[in-house]
Order: sequence, then C-alpha cells, then structure tokens
Amino acid sequence: MKLPEIFPHPMTDQLSAAPALDATSPGRVVVRTVLLVDDESSVRRAAARLLERAGFRVIVAADGAEAVDRLDAVAGSVDVVVTDMVMPRMDARELVGVIRRRWPEIPVVLSTGFDAGRLDDGGATLFDGFVPKPYTPEELVAAVRASCEDPR
Repeated sequence: MKLPEIFPHPMTDQLSAAPALDATSPGRVVVRTVLLVDDESSVRRAAARLLERAGFRVIVAADGAEAVDRLDAVAGSVDVVVTDMVMPRMDARELVGVIRRRWPEIPVVLSTGFDAGRLDDGGATLFDGFVPKPYTPEELVAAVRASCEDPR
C-alpha cells in the first residue's frame, strides 16, 4: 500500500495530503481550497487538520481582517470560506460583506455556537452554509463539500 505524498502549503505551516485525482477527468488533480477563519487557535488547528485529512488545502486566518489579507494574497484560488461569527478586528458579518463586494463567487459557511435561526438582523441569510459548533468531523466536511459543489 502506497502512502499519500505529503507537501507543504505556502499559506500554512502544516502539511497536507496530496489531493485525489478527479474521476471525471483522468489525470486531472482537483484541489479545493478552504479559508478557515477562527480566533481560537485550538479550533483553527483541529479544523484545519480535519479538512486536510478530507483532501482540502487549508489556509488559516485568526480574524476577518487577516482573512481579507489572505484572500488578497491568493488572488482567487479560494473555493470556500468557513468563518466563526464573533472575532476581534472584523467579525463574520463584516467579513462576508467584504467578500460579497470583492469576491462574490466565493461561498461563505458560518461556523458558530449561535443558533443560525436566532442570528439577529437576518444574519443567517448572509451565509451560504451553516455548521453549528461543536461539530462532528463529518458535519464540517459535509458543509464544506456542499458549498464547493454548489457555487453562488
């Protein structure tokens, strides 16, 4: 049994498993990139590892302002943003506003301990997906995959 190739990603200090080949196009590698935004470092690390094991490339940011910097740096290679709601400097509402203006094609998944139905001011409608915290690995991966498959 051959182990997957491991390669470093330039936007993270973590290693990622090599992506799988796309079954619809022989020899074509499809890598989905997730920008993971959370101010809790332990949540960021655990979620990034989880997504990487599921075959995603992960870029991390500690808050919305850093997420905008990351998006500027990678010039359109992010397939989906997964963000916490409450963060310093720029929260998820402000972040999704910037994303909608500058990169409207990128879906945004909200990951929070708040109930999506209870978000005031129509907050739940701002996002393309929702995964409640605490989430299972399967819930997070399913929300990200659903957002990648159903672009805005």
